[in-house]
Amino acid sequence: MITVATCNHPMHAQLLKSVLEDSGIPVLIPNEHTAQTMPHLILAMGGIRVQVPEEHEETARQLVADFEASGPGGDIFPPAFS
Repeated sequence: MITVATCNHPMHAQLLKSVLEDSGIPVLIPNEHTAQTMPHLILAMGGIRVQVPEEHEETARQLVADFEASGPGGDIFPPAFS
């Protein structure tokens, strides 16, 4: 799995997950439950990673970039993307 985005808010990660899955790309958010139950640790964890299989990396990165360019981000903190 390849990290295509790192978010600072669980809802932003979920939005990206929805965008990617809507395009047929499987998505994993490995630290999703930790971020939801212990939000004070999100920054210490390095953010919430949105991951896809390697074969979908290029398409996923383009979809993330398009999503971010289409409007303001959903993070309450400054967005952090990788």
